[in-house]
Amino acid sequence: MVVRANIRHRVSLKEPSYADYEHFFDTRFSDEVVYWADDGPQILSKDEYARTRLMMLRFGQVIERVIVLDGESIGTVSARPCERIETQCILSIVIAIPELWGLGYGSVALKLFLVELWELGFKVAVLETYANNRRAQRCFTKLGFVKRRAYFSGHTGRFVLEMVCALARHRAIGEVVRPGDPRWKLPLGKGKEGT
Repeated sequence: MVVRANIRHRVSLKEPSYADYEHFFDTRFSDEVVYWADDGPQILSKDEYARTRLMMLRFGQVIERVIVLDGESIGTVSARPCERIETQCILSIVIAIPELWGLGYGSVALKLFLVELWELGFKVAVLETYANNRRAQRCFTKLGFVKRRAYFSGHTGRFVLEMVCALARHRAIGEVVRPGDPRWKLPLGKGKEGT
């Protein structure tokens, strides 16, 4: 439990900069990351990629934040507003460094981002992941996403799972409450403290 608390304090979100996009460009478009993120091979240069992403932000085509771990940019979390339903957005997340997958950093980043999306007026977040990406599905399910439908993508030749989450006023991630703190409560089914 303490490890999770430490993770929360190590992960933050920030506005993207040109330098952030440059920083993780090479790992972001490695074969392994592209396989799970479905971006296809990168045909833009590092400069074109960074400038295009920043232009999309400037014109409101995407809301994007850089995921920062211990001061280093490790990926992005983004949302595209739906054209037909203004309170709904299409969510995506990419941790650009495969060695950091499955360690909880993406979950913490998504929790922070979902709060921000709610504050911006979004009520529903929709995301898609490959049906064989069990790690992502576990992460999204823990955050309140439910499976809406599955379909076969002719573009990728793979099955895709669409998941949806109703956004609510989440409490921001706070401090850890430990024994001795007046707010401390024992887990259910446990005896008196110290037994």
